[in-house]
Amino acid sequence: MIVLTVMSQSALSLEPPPIGSDTNSNLVVVYPEVRQPFLKVYQTIAKGAAEGFAGATSEFMLREELPPSDLGTQLSDSLVVALGGRGVKQLQSLELAHPLVVGAVSREIPDVFGLTMIPDSSIIANRLKILAPMTTRVFVVVRDENAVVDLKFAQLEFNNVGVQLIIKEVKDVRGAAGSYREIVRSLGKGDAVWIPSGDRFVSNALLSILLQASWKSEFIVFSSNPTHVKRGAYFSVYPDNFKMGVCLGELAREIAQGSQQAAKMEPLKHVFVTVNERTSNHLGIQLTDEMKQHIDLVLPAR
Repeated sequence: MIVLTVMSQSALSLEPPPIGSDTNSNLVVVYPEVRQPFLKVYQTIAKGAAEGFAGATSEFMLREELPPSDLGTQLSDSLVVALGGRGVKQLQSLELAHPLVVGAVSREIPDVFGLTMIPDSSIIANRLKILAPMTTRVFVVVRDENAVVDLKFAQLEFNNVGVQLIIKEVKDVRGAAGSYREIVRSLGKGDAVWIPSGDRFVSNALLSILLQASWKSEFIVFSSNPTHVKRGAYFSVYPDNFKMGVCLGELAREIAQGSQQAAKMEPLKHVFVTVNERTSNHLGIQLTDEMKQHIDLVLPAR
């Protein structure tokens, strides 16, 4: 049996608002059934969307694939925010009353409104320059012609803050490991390695090699994965999921009010920054008050 779980955002009623009863004020946030901690990510985004939309909002959890006819019946008259790549194509095929809004995906999807989970390269470059002003070169290893981040744009943004972004394209995990080993042999103070969003190359073993080399040669490792900071990377820039949701809700509200803007996806502007103080101390970087204004969490030195 196909199950579609509906969860109301209203604390005043046990029943969700009726779908289609008011297409100008009813928003439905759709996301797949996943395990924790990924479910919490979707739920946090959904809460933000409810705040940004400022109208009746409900959540649909897709427990399994729904036939397009069933899904269309449920959602045809509603404003829809779809989270996660799974099911987005199916939702795109429906004849919805309003344009589809998409979030929590790693790549831009044509002809939809929304936000990717990839932080804007200008923000990453800016945070790097604030937290490590001595940096002049950044190395990044990506899959050949299949990078999640728009690295040509990133090169321009890093260049704007006086940093050279050097891109190493590889075909597979073996090539990435070889490239990282080659890179770290020549790095020192003023250099950095960036592990970008969507990275599938840096295993725990390879991360250990990078961090050991970083500790020895005093170059910086920064990442789009906050768990890497716990392991010893200097800092991480990653999505603020609640504020992402707020932006998606605001976008849905603009669409409901008749906005005529062209459909496109934008990189993420709202981020969290976590810093490892022990690594900072080892690198000789004192976290000034100005730096701390751009940091959300400092992992204390032990």
